[in-house]
Amino acid sequence: MWKRFFAVIFALLLGLWFGGLAKKEPLCQLHAAQEYPVKEHKSFVLVVYAHNGALWCERSLQSIFGQDYDHYRVIVIDDGSVDGTYAKAKDFILKNQQDQKVILVQNEKALGPIASLYRAVDNCLDREIVIPLDAKDWLSSPDVLHRLNAAYQDPDAWLVFGKTILYPSYTIEQDSRASFYAALFKELLLEDLYHKGHFATSIASYQLPLVDLAHGRIRFLEDPITFTNQTYVSKKIEEHIVAKKQEPLSSFPSKEGFSRADILVFSFDRPLQLYACLESIQRYITGFQHLTVLFRASSDTFADAYRKVMDDFPKVRFVMQSMKDPKHDFKPNVHKIVFHSPSEYILFSVDDIIVKDFVDLQYCVDQLEKTGAYGFYLRLGQNITHCYQFDQDQAVPQSHPLSEGLYAWDFSTGECDWGFPNTLDMTLFRKVDIQKPFGELKYKTPNSLEYNWAAEFPPAAKIGLYFEESKLVNIPMNVVGRTGNPHMNYLDKEELLAKFTEGFRINIDPLYRMENNSPHCDYIPEFITPMAPR
Repeated sequence: MWKRFFAVIFALLLGLWFGGLAKKEPLCQLHAAQEYPVKEHKSFVLVVYAHNGALWCERSLQSIFGQDYDHYRVIVIDDGSVDGTYAKAKDFILKNQQDQKVILVQNEKALGPIASLYRAVDNCLDREIVIPLDAKDWLSSPDVLHRLNAAYQDPDAWLVFGKTILYPSYTIEQDSRASFYAALFKELLLEDLYHKGHFATSIASYQLPLVDLAHGRIRFLEDPITFTNQTYVSKKIEEHIVAKKQEPLSSFPSKEGFSRADILVFSFDRPLQLYACLESIQRYITGFQHLTVLFRASSDTFADAYRKVMDDFPKVRFVMQSMKDPKHDFKPNVHKIVFHSPSEYILFSVDDIIVKDFVDLQYCVDQLEKTGAYGFYLRLGQNITHCYQFDQDQAVPQSHPLSEGLYAWDFSTGECDWGFPNTLDMTLFRKVDIQKPFGELKYKTPNSLEYNWAAEFPPAAKIGLYFEESKLVNIPMNVVGRTGNPHMNYLDKEELLAKFTEGFRINIDPLYRMENNSPHCDYIPEFITPMAPR
């Protein structure tokens, strides 16, 4: 009676914690602790986080290996330990013949508990139930997984809290340890787990939004499930977590189906550069639906040159702006191309960009959907340490590896190129995120669109994604408008047009995986004829 009473009080306090109780519907509903027959054995994944945990990791692992329930696996993450944790954990796993159940991961550089958990859950199946556990802590009894399995028989149990016993005082802390379906955790946005430019370290950073998402589909176990070791001394980072309110899920998360991306390239009096851009896109980029060029020609001669480009790229859609009043129809054309297509994502490009490495846009879309990041920046990478625009060095901001070769960073920590999120230079965006600015802003050219977009609509989401190495290079051989942007002034547009009409093309082969330290760089291209050997 009293235990149930305190459980209900805890649920009400959670509702108040997240912004108060609604008049019509409580934010956190606690289902009665109804017993359900055990019809299936749920699969559990214990994610054991270890940072200099050599003293206690064996006890933690033993509490797992001693469970009276077999349907589980373990991910042990040694997070940059310097006390021999990895070797000690590995020896103990092998000694107990548990290597078939355990994946042992070693981070050379410490990422922190939440970043490590994020990467681990990414490798879990949606229906697996995740139990985070610090290597200094241990399960309270051999029947913990058995009890959790019974709790998750309730189809409305997406998130199960358990008490913990504080060691060595043996006092009980109420409902502070959560287990959850991996699918629920994957609904969290990367921004929710960030604090001041880096991954948070407090479990509240993910537990609070998980409660919102579960929307009352929560169970509370009567008996403790863990021991929390308070003899372990570590450096604490003070964090004031302010969790953004999450919209509750109406049904269990499902990843059926997939989203598509389109590509839109802007071009003005640059048929030669556009040809190289399209050639590089077709060679290196996969996973997109429609590739469209919105182009402007200042004369019939340039228009004829663009028709030659069309002939060689029959699968590309070309939309020509009016020669009489091109600035008047730019915005309507952009809006139609971007938002009248069923694809949910759009990658913008300008014509003097050349893709230099392979990119699967479907992978980029998947990562944006998984993380909730604002954009995927193909022009950025760990190699981008110089800003061409201002001719100054720029530091790669503090970034967090999400998986092999994939990084995230907070825009507020970046400078120059790293602090300019609203760019048209090969960045992938959700169309829904840009529909309002593209509809409300005044713009007549790509440059005015980019400038006004950056000035008037800073992104609500603050996280960007990028590959370890940038995937493109922008070669500003000339300018075709009054932009004020720096350029090589190598050849003017008439000279480049003459080369194109004479049959010359830019050889993109030498640019494959070029080591450039800036998205833009001065590069004298090799001009070849299409039939010339490469």
